[in-house]
This record gives sequence, C-alpha cells and structure tokens, in this order.
Amino acid sequence: MNLSFQFLLRSAALIALLAITGPLQAAPIDAAKSAEKQRELIAVLKSDAPPADKALACKKLAIYGTSEAVSVLAPFLADEHLASWARIALQNIPDSAADDALREAMGKLHGKLLIGVINTLGVRRDANAVGPIFGKLNDADADVASAAAAALGRIGGATVAKTLQPLLAAAPAAVRPAVAEGCILCGEQSLADGKAADAVKMFDAVRSANISKQKTLEATRDAILARGDSGVPLLLEQLRSNDRDCFNIALHAARDLPGREVTQALLAEMNRVTPERQSYLLLALADRRDAETFDAALKMAQSAPAPQQLIAISVLDILSDPKSAPVLLSVAASDDVKVALAARLAVAKMPGAEVDAAIVAMLKQPAENPRRAAIELIAQRRVMSAIPELLKVTEDSNPAVSAASFKALGELAGVPEVPALLGALMKAKDTEAAENALSAVCARLNRPVAGNVVIQKAVYGDLPNGASADVTAKLNELVKASPTVQISNKTLGDPAGGRVKRLRVEYTLNGVPGKKMVRENDTIEFTATAVPPELVDALCAPMAQAPAPAKLALLHVLRSAGGPKALAAVRAASSDANAEIKETALRTLCDWQTADALPDVMQIAKTATDKKFKVLALRGQLRMIPIQDVSDDQKLVSLKESMALIERDEERRLALVALGGIPTAESLAMVAPYLSAGNLKGEASIAAVAISAKIIGRCPAQVAAAMEQVTISDPKLAQQAKRLLAQAKKSAPKK
Repeated sequence: MNLSFQFLLRSAALIALLAITGPLQAAPIDAAKSAEKQRELIAVLKSDAPPADKALACKKLAIYGTSEAVSVLAPFLADEHLASWARIALQNIPDSAADDALREAMGKLHGKLLIGVINTLGVRRDANAVGPIFGKLNDADADVASAAAAALGRIGGATVAKTLQPLLAAAPAAVRPAVAEGCILCGEQSLADGKAADAVKMFDAVRSANISKQKTLEATRDAILARGDSGVPLLLEQLRSNDRDCFNIALHAARDLPGREVTQALLAEMNRVTPERQSYLLLALADRRDAETFDAALKMAQSAPAPQQLIAISVLDILSDPKSAPVLLSVAASDDVKVALAARLAVAKMPGAEVDAAIVAMLKQPAENPRRAAIELIAQRRVMSAIPELLKVTEDSNPAVSAASFKALGELAGVPEVPALLGALMKAKDTEAAENALSAVCARLNRPVAGNVVIQKAVYGDLPNGASADVTAKLNELVKASPTVQISNKTLGDPAGGRVKRLRVEYTLNGVPGKKMVRENDTIEFTATAVPPELVDALCAPMAQAPAPAKLALLHVLRSAGGPKALAAVRAASSDANAEIKETALRTLCDWQTADALPDVMQIAKTATDKKFKVLALRGQLRMIPIQDVSDDQKLVSLKESMALIERDEERRLALVALGGIPTAESLAMVAPYLSAGNLKGEASIAAVAISAKIIGRCPAQVAAAMEQVTISDPKLAQQAKRLLAQAKKSAPKK
C-alpha cells in the first residue's frame, strides 16, 4: 500500500470521527496546562508524524493555539493535504498574528488554496485584508474572484459596500452571483451594526440588479426586515404577487418582522386573498404568536373550505385554548370525515372542566352527528362524570346513537357502574350493543392472577442449534416460588459460555397449553387472568328475572367472564323453558374456555337427542380434555369415553389431535389403528410423530412400529419420522 493511499484512508477515518464527535470542546483548563498542550501539538506538526496525526493536531490547536502556533501552522497553508486543517486552527486563534499569516499567504497561493485563505479571512472579518482581497476581485480565475466578493461581504463596512455595489452590473456573469452574495452579507453586517439605512440601500441595489431569482428573493426578504415598520408596504407587495416564490419569501419575512402594524396588515390581507393563501397567512400569524391569531383561526375553522378548515383546526390545536371548544365541537359534527376527526382530536387533548361540560351538553342536541361526536369525545377524554348521561342516551330512539353510547360505556364503566349498565341492557332494543359493552368491561377489568403452572419442556442455551441444556426441572422449581422468573445464567446455568442465550419453554397454565421464547436477562411470567369476583356476581344477579333478549346477551357475556359462578349460571340456563335460551346456554357450555365445563359437556354428549348438540358437545370435550389439570392417564380415560360416541371423521380428526398432545405409549396405541385409515391416516401420522418424539427413549419398539406405518406429505415431518424410525430401531432391544 503506497503512502498517499494510506494517508487518504487515515484522513477519511479521521474526518468520519470528527463528523461523529463534532467540534472538540475544551474543558476548563489553566494557562499552564493549555500552554503545555500547545507545545505538544506544535511538536507533532514539526515531526515526521503521519498527515492524519498532523491534521488532528491542527484541529486541536483551534482550541489551544496562540500566536506561538501561527508560524508553525502558516507553512501548511500551501500543503494541499493539510491546508484546510491549518486554516481551521488559524481561523480560531484569537491573535492578529493569524491574520498577518493569512494575508501574507494570499500573495503566494493560487487556485483552491488561495480560495481557502480568502474564505478564512472573510470569516475572521479582518479589516486589514480588505485591500489585498480587493485586488482579487479581478482575478482571471472566476472562483477566486467569487471568493473575494463573498469574503468582502462578510467583512463589511462602507468601503466594501461602495466597491461591491457597482460590480452588481460590472462584474463578469460568472462572478455576479458571488457579488450579490457579498452585497447581501455586507448589508446584513450593516444592519447588525445598527446602520439600517445603509443596509436598505445595499439590499435594494441587489433587488434591482440583473442577478438570479434566488438572490433577488434573499435581498427582498432582508430589505423588508431592514425597513422595520416601514417594510410593511414591501411585505404586502410580495404577499400580493402572483409569483409563488415572492409570496413564500414574504411569509418568511412576516414571521420575523416585529410590530403590531405587521399583524394588522396580515389580518387585513386575509380578508382579500384566496382561501388557500388565507391559510398560509394564518400559519404565519400563528408562528408570530400574535393574540389575534386565535380569532382569525376561529373564523376560518367555522367557514373556510375543508382544506383551510383543517389548517385552522391545526392552529387551534396548537393554541389549545378552551375558548375554542364551542367552535371545534360544532365542527366535530361535520359531515366531512377528515374535518370532523381533526376537530375531535383537537378537543380530545384540550384541558379544562369547561370543555368537558361543553361536550356533555352536546348530548342534548337533536341531530345525530353532534351527539355521536360528543359520545366519542367523552370516551376519549374519559369523562367519568358523564356516565349517568351516557346511560340515559342508551335509550335513545336513534340506534346509532344508542349503540355509540353503549360502546363508550364499555370503555369507561367499572364494577360500580355495571348494575346500571345491566339495567340499560334490560331495557335495550339493541341487546348486541349492550352485550358488547359488558364484554368490553370484562376484558378491560381482567386482572393477572396466580395459576397452576406446569413446565412440560424447557431448553436454555444458544438456540436454535448451539449448545443448550434441558432445564425443565429447574424452571419448575423456580415457578413454584414465583410466577415471574429472571432468565439468566445465575438462575439456569451457563450451557453456552460466551453466547447470548435463549429459553424455549412449553407449559400449561391452568391446563391451557402455551409456548414462549425469551432472551437471556429478560423475565418470563406465567400468570392467568380473571374477571373480579364482584363483577361476575353483578352479571349473574339478574339472570333469573332478565327478559329473554337480555338473558341471551348475558349468556355470551358470562362466557367472556368465565369462572365457577358464571359457569353455574350458564348451567342453570341450559334447563330454561325458553328453547332459544336453552340452546344458547348449551352452546355456551360447549364453547367454554376452561375445562371446568367438561363434566357438563360430556353429559350433553351422552344424553343429547339433537344431533347438532351431540356434535357440539363432542367437539367441546375434545378441546377441553387435553387442557385438564390431571394426569395423562386420566385424560386418556376421558378420550376413550368420548371416542366411543364419535360417529363422524370430523370429530375423529379432533380426537387424533388431542391424542397427539398426550405423550404415552397408550396414546400411541390408540392412534395406531388410524394410520391405515384412508381418510384419517394423515392426521394420525402427525399425531404419531408428535407422541413418538417424546416417548422414544422409553418405548423404542412401539415407536418403530408406528413410524413404519406413517404417511406424511410434509417433507419436514417426513424427515423427522425417518429419524425417529432409525433411532428407534437402533435403541430397540434385539430379539
């Protein structure tokens, strides 16, 4: 690798580092330490250190450098690799010696190196450099002349202004944009020095010159700001221009030009421009933080076309003044979906009890849209005090309004409000909306509770294919102590040192199977959820007296709630004299989420005279049997009993799935007859592979016999069956 390429690589790395870390900031340091640091850096520059090290030394001298470093840095201004780094230091050294060195270099350099020095003198605003830089305005190199014009503008002053202004017309075309830039910079310096009249003269000269549109626009903006209050006519001239760029530059100026006259001019202008431009003016007023913005936004939010309404609403949203609530609430009932949504979102975030009161008052309006908007906002703002009013609205003659009220109650109501919500259900025409509300309350109030956890298989390590260990027993012990376990080497050991590990676990929680995968140092939690008992009590209380439509709805809600008391209420309803209630209760029992209902469902399967209920009951028990918190032998007893009642292949398939989750030799034996059954051999084969994978160590002969019969289309499962067969044959005792 040659030296120049090495330098490029190191320089690129250094530049990348500096880009990330930003300018070096010096910590507070005493003079002696600073001087010592400078000596160290100067020594680097004088040594044979690589260019990249010298570049970093230059950058640090921007912090520690004094006049002593100037003579060492100056020669590097002619070095094409280190010139820019040297200029960084010289630009920041607060001593006139740096200016002297830079001016001296001007007479010796050309091209890019000269341009760099001119730029640095401009940044330092070296008044003594004005003469030498003037000499470069006529340089044959247009880039050098352009750099000179811009640098002079940065230095500023009356002499510079007098020299640059004629060049707006006289300079070559290639240099003229830089002259305009210099004039603008010079004008800005004059304005900063309190010489507004000189600044205006310079900006106006640029505006009238034959230069690029962009420079004209920049000068126009500055001309408006330099005039102060007197700049309003020029501001309005640009605002009224048909040229969009002129209008936009005026909007920028309007945000920065102080004074009440400007505000009044913008407000007056809003009354004479198109709705589109009105919205832009409103945004400018909003950025000015003028008090009058509020009234202008209110007016536009009420009457402007939809696109402008949206902008006005966004301004009111930012201002978030409760006084805007009445207008926003009226807009929130708009037929325009986007406008209505924007208004509702603005009101939803607005503080103040008076806003809540205004929303609740909307419930009494006759039209549908305002009432529905109010209901949604009550839910979004969680106005709990509005629950009594919402309960009244559930009886509204408009089904959409009534349904919206029930939905909001589902989001707000707690246990204390459930009796009133049940009362609304009893009177509701739309019991489905009331049912959904009660189910939503149940889901929202579900709370974590301890459950019976059984870890069936737990593997910890560099998963999926690295070193790992079976930690089933260890995790079971940890779960007995706490349902929340920290997964770490401390708790589970370290089977794969130096690797980030994961835990894969299969378990049952209250009989319901589950799987999880968590990373090392994360926590894993095994908790069930349950509806508060007082909520279940409230739901069960009206079952006996409820009218049929309400009772049907409650049966569905009780299924969502779950628990022994809810199950007892559903069981009682399964004997109801009303055929529809009885059927719904039986269906609910068959669809119960936990194994508590298994005895009821098995009884239904045995005694049902209606075939559809027998089928539902069989399906229910085939789902519940595997999730029981009992031994595998007991599960098999129940499955045998159920399978004796099955008449259709649809249910036999479900039975095979259930058997596949019970890893015993007996379950494999129960699957075996179906491995040759044409309609069921696919499902039987899948179950057989699942069982065999877990019992191969203790029952190799039975596994081998089963794997020789399996028929599997899935390539992955087929490969697993082949591996199991080979392993079983190898492990089976010799005859």
